[in-house]
Amino acid sequence: MATQFDNISTAELADLIGEEDRAIKARDVRLDALKAEFKRRGVQVASGRTYTVTASTSTSKRLDTKRLRADLGDALDGYEVESTSTRILIKLALEEVA
Repeated sequence: MATQFDNISTAELADLIGEEDRAIKARDVRLDALKAEFKRRGVQVASGRTYTVTASTSTSKRLDTKRLRADLGDALDGYEVESTSTRILIKLALEEVA
């Protein structure tokens, strides 16, 4: 299946991924700071000319699987679900790759 990136090399693909990752991380830093200020002010709802922002708090509980395995041992066999994911690590190259 053809994609918009078929005509670029793998090295160019790596550079494009790195550039996008850096831009997104920079925006995330600003967004995190804005959200922290929203929370600091204790605001629940705020409306501007374009957007309405609402704060809500949720709490979740997760199982401590290491403790369960330590306490129950093999009794957990059959109850665990395995999942697989692929992690893509992005870092700035220090030197050009030929």
